[in-house]
Amino acid sequence: MPFTYSIDAEQRFVQVTAHGRITPEEAFGTFDEVAAHPDFGRNMRVLSDHRELETIVSVRFVKAFMGRIQAYRNLFRGSKWAFVESGAVRYGMARMASILSDPTVIELRAFRDVGEARVWLGVGE
Repeated sequence: MPFTYSIDAEQRFVQVTAHGRITPEEAFGTFDEVAAHPDFGRNMRVLSDHRELETIVSVRFVKAFMGRIQAYRNLFRGSKWAFVESGAVRYGMARMASILSDPTVIELRAFRDVGEARVWLGVGE
């Protein structure tokens, strides 16, 4: 399975980790699964760790992802989402997502360092 995730409802924290190669269907399936989870709600802090991901997503994928967030805007309102990326192209795609994000719905940032992402999200190690 290319994605694993855990949800800490008390801390309002979600950690998603991607490994290897992924397809858009797998990515959006995991997104929908997390969003439908009974412990997921507004004002969540999401750490999406893609450092071991092999797939480089396309501009089309990033735009589809942002459309997915808009479709769930009431659920995601007030959330912070940190993407931790390795490689210049994946980091650039994550930066594009942060630029395309609607700050009234979700605050999204790209990071290269997981520690910096955790500090920004306000979660400990």
